[in-house]
Amino acid sequence: MDNHTFEIRGRFYKGHCFPGLNEYIQAIGANPKKGNRMKQDYQMIACNAIRLGLKRFKTHGPIILHYTFKEPEKGNKRDRMNVFSFADKVIEDALQKCGVIENDDPAHVLNTTHDFSYTKGEPAIIVSIEEITG
Repeated sequence: MDNHTFEIRGRFYKGHCFPGLNEYIQAIGANPKKGNRMKQDYQMIACNAIRLGLKRFKTHGPIILHYTFKEPEKGNKRDRMNVFSFADKVIEDALQKCGVIENDDPAHVLNTTHDFSYTKGEPAIIVSIEEITG
């Protein structure tokens, strides 16, 4: 069982790493093109982190994605499932776009886990890919 990890680190959305699902839904409601632009922008951030952290790694079977979210300690504590939902969608699409996974369907991505912590430092999303063999 091999694990491969990459990190998305930075304050890309109002002091947080990524927006939450509520912000994405609000953008879509304002204008579908605005929502699509938001998704594409964050997918590009994820792709850059994937290419930097995983190089040319490609999975050869089903995987489990393990997420660790490091949210800013200062300020509002966001709804964890809203944070996870948008990030998971964008990151799975980015993994597929970068050729790391063949597809993000249930045959290829078996499951996900997510942990949250709070940091005084830079917000981050750490993603570990666990390949399931046998």
